Amino acid sequence: MWWKALAAILLIYAILMGFLGAVPSMPILNESIRNMYFHVTMWFGMMILLIVSLYNSIRYLGEFNLKTDLIAEESARVAMLFGTLGLLTGMVWAKYTWGAWWVNDVQLNGAAGTMLVYAAYFLLRGSIEDEQKRQE
Repeated sequence: MWWKALAAILLIYAILMGFLGAVPSMPILNESIRNMYFHVTMWFGMMILLIVSLYNSIRYLGEFNLKTDLIAEESARVAMLFGTLGLLTGMVWAKYTWGAWWVNDVQLNGAAGTMLVYAAYFLLRGSIEDEQKRQE
């Protein structure tokens, strides 16, 4: 239970510092650097959740325990949410930093590719109507 309180405190701190905290005054970044409070943490959250999803997917293949499959699926769903928000906040930052919403960067294209692969995973998983076959 203590970790829920700690998570709430850290979230409140990040939001307050992101909007109200002092940031360095740099010529290109100006106030857009505030976006980094949210953008970077969303990517880290996405990566951690994708690792949790991968781990539980592998466990499911060995044990066929529906709980591990549920954890894998829901971790991937939340990771997709974080990834989408990370892409959106990154696009806002890129617009004010480089003058374009999207630039041809390996990290950006790799992140978008990863998101498309997971979107295909959810489409494939959702297309199977039989609940038992969906987990296999």
